[in-house]
Amino acid sequence: MKYLEYKNYFFIGIGGIGMSALAKYLYEINKNISGYDKVESSITQQLCERGIGISYIINDSIKQLQKFNPRNTLIIYTPAISNDNKILKYCFDKKFKLVKRAKVLSEIVNDGYCIAISGTHGKTTISSILSHILFKSKLEFTSFVGGIMNDYNSNLIINGNKIFIVEADEFDKSFLQLKPNIICINNIDADHLDIYKNYQNLENTFKAFVGNLKKDGIVFQNENLGFNGYKYGFSDKSDYFIDKLIYEQNETEFEIKSKKNNYGKVIFRMPGKHNALNALAAFSIAINLNLNPKNIISALESFSGIKRRFSIITKSPKILIDDYAHHPSEIESIVDSVKKMYPNKSNLVVFQPHLFSRTKDFMIDFAKALEKFDKIFLLNIYPAREEPIPGINSKQLLKIISNDNKKIVSDRDLLKHLEEDDSEVIITLGAGDISEKVESIKKLIIQNDI
Repeated sequence: MKYLEYKNYFFIGIGGIGMSALAKYLYEINKNISGYDKVESSITQQLCERGIGISYIINDSIKQLQKFNPRNTLIIYTPAISNDNKILKYCFDKKFKLVKRAKVLSEIVNDGYCIAISGTHGKTTISSILSHILFKSKLEFTSFVGGIMNDYNSNLIINGNKIFIVEADEFDKSFLQLKPNIICINNIDADHLDIYKNYQNLENTFKAFVGNLKKDGIVFQNENLGFNGYKYGFSDKSDYFIDKLIYEQNETEFEIKSKKNNYGKVIFRMPGKHNALNALAAFSIAINLNLNPKNIISALESFSGIKRRFSIITKSPKILIDDYAHHPSEIESIVDSVKKMYPNKSNLVVFQPHLFSRTKDFMIDFAKALEKFDKIFLLNIYPAREEPIPGINSKQLLKIISNDNKKIVSDRDLLKHLEEDDSEVIITLGAGDISEKVESIKKLIIQNDI
């Protein structure tokens, strides 16, 4: 039976950003959807508002599953779910069909015109910008995005099925399930070394992904990469490039050019050099879909960003910026943007490391990136799917940061330390639950005028 032929779908980890988008899509095509997650969140609340049943207690989920016939129920899970998960074990024992999210997604998109956005960083931003361009251009498409787009308050846009935009996730080699017409590779930085072991294995997997291109498929890539296809970047040797980049406090200005054309100036509302590059990647794809360049630039200028992607939460009395950055090179991009946008303001980063394995693999790189901020508050490592690794903790990271203005801060004491601090720009970074603290920091800034 094909994955889209089942009657019931149960998601283990339905609150995940990728899982929730798929759950919404299946719900919209009239499937019976339910699921489990460990904690309630804004994402699960949004799903419940649509009528999707979610339980947060394992035994309640098992009781729900007892009502379903295994022959017409598909269990969808992600690699983040451990093999000893009780719900997973129950489903296996009762002979439910179990499948990873990536396989279901690939069945949906592979028969259509598939645009797959890949790379260690920038996937969500490029996917979101391109989705906005296509929406404003009135194209028929569906996009699955790894973040909440501010313009749509969703990680899913269903506007027809002629084109599919998907994030091609390298974690667990999930993107090898895809058969795209267009592949965008924004960068290849060492990450997920718990899976790949070394950079060469990661690079080889990207090469295999490019090998999945359909006949006459096209690759769009960062100018530093060496695949056949179009290149984009800051060099005028690239097929598409950025010129005259100017940093403003809440936006970035630049011109988009090709070897033959000057497409004009863009005033982009997502600040930072890295986001200008993300916008260029989306532009490069859109122009090759034969869209009007003026319409593309208009869409770029109306794009209002993604939650947790250099999100400016408050502008006064202090500036509060929240970002998903959880890799050293992402943190480098953030600190570079902050210093160029606010050169005369003092800054403080609140960083929550994500995963013991990533902290272990990039301990020195994290330290080098973080020490460029004026002050550093380190929270404890967010474990996600992992067990602790002996000797790997935030205290160890703190020791090797060459900046005296640094400290370990507990979740409980974070607000107290922030209240006592006089930094003018506060940046919260991480892929864990640090996002849940942003609202209370915002209230502290506004109410206390700190």
